Amino acid sequence: MTRPGAGSRGGFTLMEVLIAVVILGTLGVALANSLAQGARRATAAGAIGYRTAALNTEVSRITALPAGTLANGTTTQTLTTQPFPYTVTTVAATSGTRQTVTITVTPTGPRAIPAVTRTIERLAGSGGGSSPFGP
Repeated sequence: MTRPGAGSRGGFTLMEVLIAVVILGTLGVALANSLAQGARRATAAGAIGYRTAALNTEVSRITALPAGTLANGTTTQTLTTQPFPYTVTTVAATSGTRQTVTITVTPTGPRAIPAVTRTIERLAGSGGGSSPFGP
């Protein structure tokens, strides 16, 4: 049997403590990096949701107009309200009885994501009740 204080002491040495601190520090840095990357991805996903909603709003507005009432040309509208400032550009061109409308939503601001574009075709001279997308 060993008596307390006679030869060996319980506890950790300075080297064991330093190794533990280095291991925990390395794991902490890796965890912080993962959390930061997850936050960036979540922010980008939220911006994509806002961008899609803005595009769908403009598509709904265009398709709600009676066919033939949308004038040819380019219109640009800039919205600066937070949390999602963006610019909407609508280009309408008629060829024969078909009207092609190209809608582009361009996010603006310091953390802007890429723009998105949708093109729709409408029958320019169709009467009420027909599909705005053509036959």
